[in-house]
Amino acid sequence: MKSIFINSTGVKSGKSLLAWALGLLFEKGGLKIGYFKPVGDQPIVIDGIITDHDAYLMKNVLKLKDPYDLICPVILTQDTIFSIFNRRAGDFLKKIEENYKRLLFDKDIIIIKGGNCLFDGSIVGAHGARLAETLDTYILLIDRFMSEISFVNNVRFIKDILRDRLQGVIITQVMPEKIDYVRNVLMPFMEGDGIPIYGVIPEDKFLGAISLQKICDLVSGEIVCCKDKMDELAVNYVIGAMDLELALNYFRRINNKLVITGADRSDLQIAAMETSTKGIILTGGRYPNSVVIGKAEEKGIPIIIVNLDTYSTIERLDKAVVSLDFEDEKKIGRYMELFKDNIDIKRLKKDFNLF
Repeated sequence: MKSIFINSTGVKSGKSLLAWALGLLFEKGGLKIGYFKPVGDQPIVIDGIITDHDAYLMKNVLKLKDPYDLICPVILTQDTIFSIFNRRAGDFLKKIEENYKRLLFDKDIIIIKGGNCLFDGSIVGAHGARLAETLDTYILLIDRFMSEISFVNNVRFIKDILRDRLQGVIITQVMPEKIDYVRNVLMPFMEGDGIPIYGVIPEDKFLGAISLQKICDLVSGEIVCCKDKMDELAVNYVIGAMDLELALNYFRRINNKLVITGADRSDLQIAAMETSTKGIILTGGRYPNSVVIGKAEEKGIPIIIVNLDTYSTIERLDKAVVSLDFEDEKKIGRYMELFKDNIDIKRLKKDFNLF
């Protein structure tokens, strides 16, 4: 049985996008695929069944017939955590191994998704290194590029832990000014360590965009107008707290943005709507005047009211770890373009014996 175990060096590295992209790629190539997430850390209830958000997403977007409990055998609910701390938990690793063997039936390849880092899952005795050995699989590491030092530190350390179980690396979210350096200096250096680098995916702000509906949910907001536009994606957010002339120049420079300001700044709200603005958040729980609402409806720009102050609103947005969701088909389309343009797919398939 062939499999790819996707793991990473930290959060927001793009594992879900990669799993989705590989699933579509293999499916288009005529392979019957399975998806396996050994340990779920985002519990969700679907039709009375507790599963993991990623399991729910992948089962549906990849049209998998396997039941949720087979796709994700261990869910870190509060009850599970309580049983672990009271030493009443069962053998989680054995359960994972048994489910994986059942999932193998009639599949050409299994895409396995690990945690946010190699050590995730240790609470149930199923961290990445142990799972790679237990499931007899090889790891495709995805690293979100922060700096050359952190990249080399991360990958060399993981190589020392995994040894031959580390099959190769994809580097993601590389800033435009660093692309040539990473390709021409870091990639040859790591290849010299015997670590295949399949490619470098440039930073793309669209992939980090968030829908207005998700933003509204994060800040517990109330939608004042244009509810039909809440699936629009905001790439940037800006704070409107300066004088009008400065604000207008600022707003013109930033596209596809969310503007956060007070309800009393109707001048800034109207100015924002004359530029590339996807939505407006008004803090402090106060409603805009009728002129602003009329302008927003004319432009198709949702206005969201929150009871939080500006600082607390931004804090929630900054701390949010937003999961990939069904509405993100636009993102997967863009990611597929970047993946095909920048990743040596032929070499990846050869190394994972997928020909």
